[in-house]
Amino acid sequence: MALTNRFGWSISRESLFDDCRRSYYFHYYMSWGGWKASSSPLCREAFLLKRLNSLPLWRGQLVHYVASKVLESMRRKGRIPAEDDVTGYIAERFRKQFAFSESRGYLASPKKQGGRLNIDWLALIDHEYGRGVTDERREKALFECVEGARGLLRSSILAEIMDTDPSSWVIENIDLAEFAQTFDFEGATVFAKTDFIFRGNDGTYNIVDWKTFSGPVPGVEDPAGPDEGKAGIQMGVYGLFAARVTGEPLENIRLHEINLLAGGSRSEHRIDGGNIDFFLGHVRSGIGKLKGVLTGSDIRRNEPLPPGHFPRNSGARCAGCRFFRICLDPSSAVRLD
Repeated sequence: MALTNRFGWSISRESLFDDCRRSYYFHYYMSWGGWKASSSPLCREAFLLKRLNSLPLWRGQLVHYVASKVLESMRRKGRIPAEDDVTGYIAERFRKQFAFSESRGYLASPKKQGGRLNIDWLALIDHEYGRGVTDERREKALFECVEGARGLLRSSILAEIMDTDPSSWVIENIDLAEFAQTFDFEGATVFAKTDFIFRGNDGTYNIVDWKTFSGPVPGVEDPAGPDEGKAGIQMGVYGLFAARVTGEPLENIRLHEINLLAGGSRSEHRIDGGNIDFFLGHVRSGIGKLKGVLTGSDIRRNEPLPPGHFPRNSGARCAGCRFFRICLDPSSAVRLD
């Protein structure tokens, strides 16, 4: 079956759109097909650049990967693994991935082969742009990865999970690149990337989201409030997924946000009759926003309007953007003018 560039909405897609429409265009449209030798130089370059990671983003992804491995080990062995084993494993993965990126191995090795991801594949923005990473920044990121692993093992929810039936567990399978669940919303696809799901002993349907905030956890107490951060909206979308796909009653759904860099601190969100319209409205508005830059607003064709409809949001962050080379770099031979 031929790959198609399917229209969809998610928190991350809307966030990128709001941050910079030009980056959104590069990421979801200009880069499409860039893995083909027959694609244009600009398309191939956009595809290379979209896969670059920032140091903080990579750190979070590595902690998420190890969290999935811990859960797999718990299901297989029936116990929580030893802290030294987990922290040693994440430090090993960190060093191997960093070395791979530093050598720019990503230019020669595929990210995915035989349907599985190469777990040591990494491409950091700093290495591709020749800026390097200071020892201080690298060691800080490593320290936070190790602390994230410790926060996971010390979180109260892990013992609670261990006491439930593992046959009900749904673990994010990163090795096979199974990144997202989807559901239909008024004809559009919504992506809901859950980290872990389990059935509580009391019959509740529990969705867990691992966070790696290095500062205070954002958000307010009322998930329907107008000042709620993106994390609260994301949890609400997970609740919508559970209600629409699994048919779980709203009152049975529990949404757990675990900040692993705060010792595994735990916040619980709920979706109910008092706030469901807020979340539905947010998703509806976001889909409308992303449809607005398509030809005829046709999500089936999913053809973007000309690049002029995707202005760059120029600012201090541009120099660190993964797409700087094809957007603003005057020395680049391949650039979208």
